[in-house]
Amino acid sequence: MQTTELKELEKVAIRAVTLAERIILSHFDSNLAVEWKPDNTPVTIADKGAEEVLRQVFAQETPEFGVIGEEFGIENPDAECKWIFDPIDGTKSFIRGVPLFGTLIGLYKKNEPLVSIVNLPAQKKRLHAVKNGGAFLGEIRVQVSDVAKMDKSLVLSGTVNTFDDRGLSAEFEKYRRASALYRGWGDCYGYYLVATGRAEAMVDPIVSLWDIAAFPLLLSEAGGSFSLLNGETDLFDDGGKPLHSIYEGYSAVATNGKVHKAVLDSFAKVN
Repeated sequence: MQTTELKELEKVAIRAVTLAERIILSHFDSNLAVEWKPDNTPVTIADKGAEEVLRQVFAQETPEFGVIGEEFGIENPDAECKWIFDPIDGTKSFIRGVPLFGTLIGLYKKNEPLVSIVNLPAQKKRLHAVKNGGAFLGEIRVQVSDVAKMDKSLVLSGTVNTFDDRGLSAEFEKYRRASALYRGWGDCYGYYLVATGRAEAMVDPIVSLWDIAAFPLLLSEAGGSFSLLNGETDLFDDGGKPLHSIYEGYSAVATNGKVHKAVLDSFAKVN
């Protein structure tokens, strides 16, 4: 697709995420009911309402495209182009009134990422990118940091429990102790920090497709790197089929590129 066409699709995504933001913020820091799904993760009326409006906009504007969303599954799975989204990435933060959550949108044509959006409603910040168009925070172009050594790096992760669950406790300790500073600023906020040059690495050992679909293009356009823990860089095969289970079948490593190999080396036993 040409850049002009991608920019139009980016506008569709921004319109969708803006409507979703209104729903999300109307429920944030309130006494809303929380349901617990079979995997022991929370979901609220805000998650469901945000996903519903995302689907409505995409169905109206790009009816020929497929969609993959966390709350309501897959539609039109054989479509060449697919929107992949998480209405609230970081629901556990959201339900506690912690502002480190966001809405994630990625558009793919088969295995090619075309558009990325990371919207942080409570912080009024929006990262966006189209292929070969750069990465932007609002109107300001962003880049990853120039830090080249792990012992000078700020490194991040999601919950420690997932490293334990994958048998990576020792590797996780190696990763964080090799750095200058470690923090657990996880979910989409961690990737935001890497893409904007505020941190050097973010690692998640267990994630679903919608948790990470926005990040390969975003990191690339910001000058960084993205892969799975085993070094794979693709999320789909050449025909557009997910390479792994869309539910918790993936892992994620996002870096400024300069420390990417060192991070992967910390988890060298993963295959």
